[in-house]
Amino acid sequence: MFQSGIPYHETGTFKSHRTFLPDDEYGIALDNLVKGCTDILLLSPCGQKIFTGRRCVQPQPDWWFMGGRIFPGETPIQSCQRLLRRELGLDISNERFIAVCAQAFAFGMREQAPKDHGTTDAQFCYKVQLLNEEEVEKVVLDENEYSESEWKLPSEIIEGNYHPALKFAVGNMLAGNVLEEMEKKVEGEGGGSDEEIAALAREFLKKRKEVDDVLKTSKDYKLVSKELDYETTVNSRY
Repeated sequence: MFQSGIPYHETGTFKSHRTFLPDDEYGIALDNLVKGCTDILLLSPCGQKIFTGRRCVQPQPDWWFMGGRIFPGETPIQSCQRLLRRELGLDISNERFIAVCAQAFAFGMREQAPKDHGTTDAQFCYKVQLLNEEEVEKVVLDENEYSESEWKLPSEIIEGNYHPALKFAVGNMLAGNVLEEMEKKVEGEGGGSDEEIAALAREFLKKRKEVDDVLKTSKDYKLVSKELDYETTVNSRY
């Protein structure tokens, strides 16, 4: 995402009245509402690999982001912090979250009954780079939701059989990395030469175009879950 962050606008004083919903009521809510979610591209300390988990439950029983639902009254970053603290025991300060992109999802299946009613999400995606091996060692997923996990190179995701939403996020992250480097050249002490800045601008535009190309190849992806005996494809568009 090529803005400084995702702003949170509180008009008046908001107080959350969130309550636990029984499964049947939550299913009705899913039929009528689009959930807000925050998902995280978790990067290795070297910044070269992305942590992914292979889900074994609906929706999206395949390789996916870390993340989950936003609670009422949370900023997107507060949601990310809660999810990482709950799932992985990681305490990440605000400034380490960098906005990557926003996407919308519609899944044909969900975990709650009736499962074939599916679910719809609006996603805010961030990236967070871990600082050291101590943080890396905390990254262990719930075996009830994930069958395996793996640190992957961005190129593995971009070129492999992965959901277009994951590819889209990784592509935006790579384009954003170039933009960050260009900003450093422009704003840093001494600055960069016009030639260096122009080269980075061209590289940024190239990677930005590659992000759009992800959507053109979305039908190449096939989701296959042996655990759930489930197969499907994806149709991605702006």
